[in-house]
Amino acid sequence: MISQSAWRRRHVVPAAKEAGLVPDGTKVFRFFGGNGDCALVEFHPHRIDLRREVFFARVSIVPAPQRAWAHRQHWDQARDKAPDASEAMLHWDLIPPAGVALDPTADMPARGNWAYGPDMDPDVCAGELLAMLREHTFPQMRRFLDRDVLNAEMKARSSGFRHRRPPGWAEVLLNVDRVPPAALEATLAGVEMDYPVADEFIAWARAFPVQEATGR
Repeated sequence: MISQSAWRRRHVVPAAKEAGLVPDGTKVFRFFGGNGDCALVEFHPHRIDLRREVFFARVSIVPAPQRAWAHRQHWDQARDKAPDASEAMLHWDLIPPAGVALDPTADMPARGNWAYGPDMDPDVCAGELLAMLREHTFPQMRRFLDRDVLNAEMKARSSGFRHRRPPGWAEVLLNVDRVPPAALEATLAGVEMDYPVADEFIAWARAFPVQEATGR
């Protein structure tokens, strides 16, 4: 049976490159925005079935200021590293069609497990995944690199997504490097204060444009 790395190399890598993503090995594929933002899809092997190859796939949207806040203690060192899923503002999993799901009756997160093996054709699994990537996932990743679109989703809190910042914090992070100080102050007024380090976050947001401009 074909290994997952060889399977991704045969099927996913060419499709990702064709769509403009940058491969990092065969597990991680990234879109980069012109402002330092990133959207990535990552494949995670899941060793839970001896007869089948099982994996799940997760998309992460990583705006540059979100990374800067997460690494605020050492942003000068972290900024040149490749964005990863731990820094995401928004996540979602790719849910397989029933015919290529390990257990189509399972609840999440197990419902997100894709599979191929002796009784589940690897090429059929690849075809279903590539159709999803090309028709839905890659276009959606590109859309969320538009910060206004991402900000709207962070406010809407649609089902199927995992939102990793409250709406007010997200709006600040998505505007901190692109609006003048007066507009930023108005946005800061919407920060939810019942979260840890809210005061630190507001102080950081006020200082961030100056720090970026001076390269500190």
